[in-house]
Amino acid sequence: MEYSYNRICDEMKQLVNKSALIWLIFMTCVSLIVGVSCLYGILPAAALWSLAGIVLTGLALLAAVHFFHKRVKLLAQKHQLSIMAYHAKQVINSIQQQIPDTLISDSKIKIRYLARHGIDVDAALARLGQNIEAYNERALAFLREIDRHEDTLYDLMQAGALIQYGTSAHALRVQANELGLVTLTDTAFFHEIEAYAGSLDIVRANWKKLSLELDEAYTILNAYTRSLGLREDAVDKDGNHMTFKKWNEQLQEAFHALEIYDTSKAKQILNELVKFQIDSDITKSLKAIITNIDDMMAN
Repeated sequence: MEYSYNRICDEMKQLVNKSALIWLIFMTCVSLIVGVSCLYGILPAAALWSLAGIVLTGLALLAAVHFFHKRVKLLAQKHQLSIMAYHAKQVINSIQQQIPDTLISDSKIKIRYLARHGIDVDAALARLGQNIEAYNERALAFLREIDRHEDTLYDLMQAGALIQYGTSAHALRVQANELGLVTLTDTAFFHEIEAYAGSLDIVRANWKKLSLELDEAYTILNAYTRSLGLREDAVDKDGNHMTFKKWNEQLQEAFHALEIYDTSKAKQILNELVKFQIDSDITKSLKAIITNIDDMMAN
């Protein structure tokens, strides 16, 4: 398809060049005839002024041909960019689809570590339709938010804030239940009920138990996710973080920029993305896209 399009562009340029050449030859012949006629007195000398119009017409024709060539070149570049964006998306999507498969295979083996430490992963996976990737995402979210949960509950553990404490305990219970953290789910439910009942003394007396169970849940899930190499973000050499979700959104934006021929924006985004080592094959593909953009725009 790309070859056929470029061939059509070349044939169009040749056709325009030939048409312009024929017209210039015709205008040159007319000019010679007028000049010779004036020289031999067939036409008055004033007729030579008509040659000025012929010259101006010739210059205008050359300018039009030059403009046409630039437009055809631009259209060819745009077409190449669209084709490149399409193929690049196919390659990147193919590579990205291979990454979760490896993690899921490892998870099926290593997730039994959680079961051996009292986490009801079978029930959790049943609720998630056996989607281990979804479980891993929830585990990462829990690890990211656990400190906030504990700090929020501790700050709300006072008279006048027990309703909010109960609401936060409920949110913790739901999240723990999704992960199969049975003991933590039961303890969070106990705190939720006592908070709604206004039993501040009971909540305070059982705070240490809840805190210890949060720490234990964090230790177990953190060991599991680290054994898989799971993480939610990528880091560049300067220590800047970018979540995988944000990275993928930026990549799609770069592809969209290519599809609408905004090469400057596409290059700017891609140059930022290659700083984050998501996967070596993906990085190579992105660098190849940047090189292709430079090559096309240099022609």
